[in-house]
Amino acid sequence: MKKLFSLLLTCMMLFLTSCNQTPPNETTSEKTQNQEKPKDSELKDIIIQNGASEFIDIPSRILFEQSGYVFYYSKADGKAYVYCFDPLCDHSGGKCLANPMDTEKIYSFDLKNTFFINNRFYTATKYGQIYSFAFDGSDLKIEYGEESYSLEELNRSIWSPSFTAYDKYIYVPMNADENGNACILRFNVETKEMENLTEKTGNCILPHFFYNDKMYGRVFPVGDYLKANLDLTEVEFTTYPITNYFYGSLFFENEYDDKSNYNNRKVIGLKMYNMKTGETTLLSNEMLGLESNVYNVIAADENYIYFCQAKEILVGTYTNSKGKEIELYKDNDGKLYRVKYDGTECVCIYDNPEFEFISREAIICGNQLIIEGQGIGVRDGIAKSWDKAMKIGTIGSDGKIEKFENIELVY
Repeated sequence: MKKLFSLLLTCMMLFLTSCNQTPPNETTSEKTQNQEKPKDSELKDIIIQNGASEFIDIPSRILFEQSGYVFYYSKADGKAYVYCFDPLCDHSGGKCLANPMDTEKIYSFDLKNTFFINNRFYTATKYGQIYSFAFDGSDLKIEYGEESYSLEELNRSIWSPSFTAYDKYIYVPMNADENGNACILRFNVETKEMENLTEKTGNCILPHFFYNDKMYGRVFPVGDYLKANLDLTEVEFTTYPITNYFYGSLFFENEYDDKSNYNNRKVIGLKMYNMKTGETTLLSNEMLGLESNVYNVIAADENYIYFCQAKEILVGTYTNSKGKEIELYKDNDGKLYRVKYDGTECVCIYDNPEFEFISREAIICGNQLIIEGQGIGVRDGIAKSWDKAMKIGTIGSDGKIEKFENIELVY
């Protein structure tokens, strides 16, 4: 009888484990939460640009959106789980992070505007609302703003959706205050205080990134490039690369033969700017062994830069519902390269002419590279694309990726 009871208990535990979808070695305990992510202010000589990424990368998980849901890729077992740990939850009513838009309380959700601060997820919306979820995706709270809005209020944007975050602060650009002037607000997630920094200082700076407790940005909405402290009380003119491609203290951008001639210029290489040293390094086309095309850096790690080249390529034609013949193009040739920081060992690590990298951003997890992509080509004389999804490829011992497969999604 005792053996039968033990067997039943074991089966019940296995059933509950499968239902809550928590993969092996994953936990939401307080101890793990406190170890999830260091504060931005503790990351010296690191470029921080929250609010521009398609992923949220925390030590145990990588968050992304697909098919209307928020998933997390588990670094423990290589699967992607819907972000909910309640086996009885139907992911409606805004109860969980898996589907926050399915509620009358939340009127806009964008993972790019979601920040992981003090072991909690915070999302800002253009309707003047900040809400949050717990680490496990539950416990929705309206942190700032109204519980509901009228139809008239939903037809206008109170805040510009270019939100950024640093340390305990969320920076909010406001197109026009009550006097019709642009301003920068700052929300403190710990004190729940919203400050109008422009009103306090007279400065209106849209943050682009943070580096060593300093803000780098432009006069809002468009203007000079400035460097400031977090309170905007100390401001000075500066210059920096206009790019979202970076790793550590390095920015990556294309270098052109004639920067002043925007319509007739050629890419001569990939340039790196080091925020720490102020030095610029050019990886020329000749060094890389590639022709003049725009370089899209999608990822980087301690040893390599990973990039594609932008090329508009005619795939073929198809006939639309009105009987009109339409040309189908893709934005790259399905090749992925990597190169060392000194410009050596530039190698094509993936080559598939019937594949297109959709996203300009990837994330590396160990020997895995994750990026959104799709198949594209001609089938039965008709140009078409198929199987658009978040893909994962394994970097082999030879440094190459044999194939990209759909990430396995577990609902």
